Amino acid sequence: MSNIPFAALVLTRILAASEVQAAPLPLQGAGTILTETPMLLAIGNTPEFADDWFAAIATTLKLIAVSTSIAALLGIPAAFCVSLLRPKHPLVQLWALVSLTSSVMPLILLAAAWEATAGKFGWLITTMTGGNLWWVGWIHGMHGAAMVGLATAWGTRRISSVAIQQAALDFSPAGTWWRVRFPIALPWITAAMIGVMVLASTEMSVADLHSVRTVADQFYLFYSVDPDTTSVLVSTLIPMVLGGVPALLWFALYRRRWKVAAETSAHSQQPPLTPNDSTTSPMRLVATVGVSLSTLLLLLPLVGLVIQTGHSVEVVDGQREATFQWSASMRAISEAPGLFREEIVWTIQLALFSILLTVPIAFAFARCARSFPRVGVLFDALGTMLFLIPGPVIGMTVAALFRLPLSGLDRLATHTLIPTLLAVGVRSTLVAYAILRSGYDAIDEPSWLAGRMDGSIAWRFWNLERPRLIGPLAIAGLAVAIVSAGDVPAAMPVLPPGVTTTGTRLFGLLHSGARYQEASLAMMHIAMVLGICGLMLGVQLHLRGRSKDVD
Repeated sequence: MSNIPFAALVLTRILAASEVQAAPLPLQGAGTILTETPMLLAIGNTPEFADDWFAAIATTLKLIAVSTSIAALLGIPAAFCVSLLRPKHPLVQLWALVSLTSSVMPLILLAAAWEATAGKFGWLITTMTGGNLWWVGWIHGMHGAAMVGLATAWGTRRISSVAIQQAALDFSPAGTWWRVRFPIALPWITAAMIGVMVLASTEMSVADLHSVRTVADQFYLFYSVDPDTTSVLVSTLIPMVLGGVPALLWFALYRRRWKVAAETSAHSQQPPLTPNDSTTSPMRLVATVGVSLSTLLLLLPLVGLVIQTGHSVEVVDGQREATFQWSASMRAISEAPGLFREEIVWTIQLALFSILLTVPIAFAFARCARSFPRVGVLFDALGTMLFLIPGPVIGMTVAALFRLPLSGLDRLATHTLIPTLLAVGVRSTLVAYAILRSGYDAIDEPSWLAGRMDGSIAWRFWNLERPRLIGPLAIAGLAVAIVSAGDVPAAMPVLPPGVTTTGTRLFGLLHSGARYQEASLAMMHIAMVLGICGLMLGVQLHLRGRSKDVD
């Protein structure tokens, strides 16, 4: 069960922040953006540009390269610096909290934070301009850096204490980390890097915001209302190929090495000699500086949101003057719950109903996968491919089902959240399945086989599985809440009239040019995400305390 929290984190963030953005009326959204760039408007209306899939594919590949490079160059060194400090060091705990927050933030929310920091109304430097692939890659890369950093830190610490002791006898702390711990933890790091690639190949909200025409954005702009065969095949198969091939390689690593990276006994204690014990003072100083810089870089966009709530720009004597007032900031933040009350209520309802719908389904699939290993491999493969289908394709498919000439479907589509729950439930179910699958894998084989011989299915569930799956079930439910609350792309095509979530409203505010409202709404969404992360941490600490009591 010890490998549950990070599995929840990685898969939650792959879902909650990923997907192709699609609005019910995408051409209106496109017009809103393109009116700010007349040249792009003139080009975008031409059929040649709409059919130029090779240029879109090339842009997508470039975005993947930029995003993964930034994620690896920032995330892995940060994890190395963290390894040189004590696990309970306040700076390490702050870095972990900030990285966790950045990882579970939907990309549209992270884009709002960077827009408030360095956008056209930003308080720092106005550098985020339209058509800038580097800025889109930077936002994806910073989100990926948090994921990769956590994955690397988690994987390099979940190694047998005996292996660490033996390596410490032969290498320095840095050599032990890079030559022994890092290679063993590659499955975790590979999983996080695949997540970054999936986001870059299927997500379009950030690309659309900055007028970077990826495959996802091209489909959104020109084919969301009337898709043809080519657009569906390219927008669906390209992400499945770009993400599916590395995913299959990761499965191969998983079968051979994933459990090696998590080979830590439940009763093992901290070894008497660890790399941290022999780390010199200069190395600790360098590590402290590195962790501090990484934390500040992740905190910068969050600080930008706070400053943007009280940031104003005025023209005085032909000169632009920027000011910040704490009173205006506090007023904007305090007014946000009332101003966006309906959006918050709808988001909470969507999250709660998603938990009730998806967790039981995911639990049934996870149990079947544990009982029948070959079927489990099939579930894993199909789930991976399904996970890579863009959100708008799922949303439009659900919308098409509810347009069938059957009695009652139209009323369900316009008066209930059922279509929305089905659309966001696809990836939510896959996330919950992955977490519960890990929970079932944590049950050792002797106990599982003994349970199969001793009692019926109901007896095994109540006496063997239930006590060991309470934690994974709780984490799966909270992960589904985060996923469904931030799953804007799949939800927008099927939201009933008059229903708006915090994510969809934020997407509209970003395009309309709202500043303090955009920042205050983003902070409200962050507060909800932090609350859910706090519940995750509380559940983990409670279960850890219970396990110590049992020992």
